[in-house]
Amino acid sequence: MTTIKSLAKVAAVLAISTFTTNAVQAQTVKQTAKVGKGIYELVYSEAGNAVYVTSVGTKAIYKLDAKTLAVVDSIAVTDAPAFGIGINEKTQTLYTTNTRTNSVSAIDLKTKKVVKTIAGPSDKSHTREVIVDEDLNKVYVTDVGGGSKIWVIDGKTNALESVIENTGKTSTGIAIDKKEQKLYITNMGSNQIGIVDIKQGKLVDSIATGGEGSTNLALDLKNNRVFVANQKSADVTVIDLKTRKVLQTIKTGAGALGITLDAAKNRVYVANRQAGTVTIIDAKDYKVLADLKTGTYPNTVIVDKKSGNAYVTNKAQSKRDDPKFVDNNGDTVSLIGL
Repeated sequence: MTTIKSLAKVAAVLAISTFTTNAVQAQTVKQTAKVGKGIYELVYSEAGNAVYVTSVGTKAIYKLDAKTLAVVDSIAVTDAPAFGIGINEKTQTLYTTNTRTNSVSAIDLKTKKVVKTIAGPSDKSHTREVIVDEDLNKVYVTDVGGGSKIWVIDGKTNALESVIENTGKTSTGIAIDKKEQKLYITNMGSNQIGIVDIKQGKLVDSIATGGEGSTNLALDLKNNRVFVANQKSADVTVIDLKTRKVLQTIKTGAGALGITLDAAKNRVYVANRQAGTVTIIDAKDYKVLADLKTGTYPNTVIVDKKSGNAYVTNKAQSKRDDPKFVDNNGDTVSLIGL
């Protein structure tokens, strides 16, 4: 016999299920826009509520409206086309890695001028990722050319302060623990996370990632974890920084590349380059919440921590034998809304 109490329980379960389903369905691609040519990375500016995107093909950095993805401005970087990008919100300075010219540029967002271009320590430099410690006004850049190293740039003078040598085999992604003054880097060649002590200026430890082709990472210092995107094994590994053990391996998609953590909403976003998708993971239970088609080759993903919106660059497919070929799903930026 069905009682009122049992019916209430069923109703409660259904209500929870509906809420969960709606929460997952709410994570959709809200907008996708064509931006420049040969786009690579992007960064979100809270001060301007804008997204800045590097475009190698047009030798420019585009400023997008964060809500509509409309191009509202651009900055010419003719002498040194930008690939990677970072921002110091306090000084309103963009920092770009210019792989073709083995350099890093500092760009004043107020004047839209390149105020300084910093040359590499050697002709073989191959700059990749850049992050900024706004509190100390320091800039850190991974360099995979001629032996892996990290540049340390003084944000006050925009001069190369020092170079940390021998950071591992093919150092690519980078994250910072500002309190402990340590850098965490992905060493793709050895599938390890390298830990660099900034004060000592050297690699002090390494942790196996448990994946193959470990390229980028996202730190969760509150929970002593790190999430690693592994291109070759097409997954994300979650590593406990205390025990050094792999807590979980989450299959995402072919070419797992860009990764970011939205700590406020406990979500991890992973751009799967070959799969053409962005995987959204619940950071609490490691369940996949969604796999969203965004564009041809998803490359970099970032999050506006206030709104929870995510932004993705989608690189384009090129056909050298067909100059008239246009990839309508490439060279785009996608907005994922919660």
